[in-house]
Amino acid sequence: MRAFARAIGDTFAFLGRILRAFFSLIWGFMVIFSFIVNVILVAVLLILGVLIFNIKNDVADPLLKSLHSSFVGLDQATIDWTIPVRDSVNAQFILPLQQNTNVVLTQDVPITVTANISGPVSIVGATVALTLPAGTILPVALDLEVPVDEVIPVELDVRAVIPLSETQLHDPFENLRLTFEPIILALDNLPNNFGETLPFVGDLLAPPPPDLFDTAGSQYLQSPWTGFSRTAGIGYTLLDESRTLNQNGNPTQAQSIGSPGNPYVLQTGLTVLGGIPALDAIIRPELYENDNTPAQNIAVTREQLEALGLPPASYAGGFANLSVPSEGAASAVDPNTPPTTIGDPAATPIPVEPLLAGTPQPIFTPQPGN
Repeated sequence: MRAFARAIGDTFAFLGRILRAFFSLIWGFMVIFSFIVNVILVAVLLILGVLIFNIKNDVADPLLKSLHSSFVGLDQATIDWTIPVRDSVNAQFILPLQQNTNVVLTQDVPITVTANISGPVSIVGATVALTLPAGTILPVALDLEVPVDEVIPVELDVRAVIPLSETQLHDPFENLRLTFEPIILALDNLPNNFGETLPFVGDLLAPPPPDLFDTAGSQYLQSPWTGFSRTAGIGYTLLDESRTLNQNGNPTQAQSIGSPGNPYVLQTGLTVLGGIPALDAIIRPELYENDNTPAQNIAVTREQLEALGLPPASYAGGFANLSVPSEGAASAVDPNTPPTTIGDPAATPIPVEPLLAGTPQPIFTPQPGN
């Protein structure tokens, strides 16, 4: 019995020595593995520490600034293009002429008349022959109707100068600019080399911490777009006139929108969403006051615009799909309202209420063969 107990004790002792040796081996492997991993991590951090400023200065900074400046340039761009108009117009109408004018005789005109001549010798019923020489000017009164049936050729070169910042393209360009501008501000205010790192860390530890979104620390933002390779608008004298035609105004009530004398371009009050909310709130804090967000402001503004009766396509995009009433719904249009010509900025704007009634038809009629 003692021998059996001794054998069991020796067996457990042997197993204990094996387990201790195994765990000792595992422990040594883990220590060596951890050491190797730490060495690799330290090496990677050192390499990144050496390259971090190169990545910032040579990759991230130029890439983001190139995108940002392109969006700024798009907003500042101007379309300057001459559109050739080559067409013909069929003119069929009656032209009434009622006016006094002078005519010039192109040749001698003989005139024979019967006249009574009084004098020393009176002659009754005498025949008098006269000749009006060529070049004689005669005053006459015209009163006639001239039929006109002609094909008039139209050859016009229409120049269009359109600043994109004054169109709806401004909003998406502005939204893209706001997306990248906070990141560019932070990059410009971070140190560019090891020599600037220690002072920057000192500024971080000394209250108040530096403002990474301070525009004064970014020389780039003073002039993000350097200019274009070609000019636009030189010699164009109608820019002020076109801006008058496309004047800005604020919507008041639906029945007044589109009436003669009212602005053709309405400021809706909608704003752009911006980029990352946390960063956007730094450069546009007024839009986030009282726990508001640009999205909430947009939702409220759109409800107000819909209450005024404005067609959503006029401010939400999709104007090409906007419809006007067909002839069957002509009774909805004010008979005193002059006809509207699509694309003519001097024409009376499209009334709002008729757009919301009647059977719709496309504004743009496809040309034959298209």
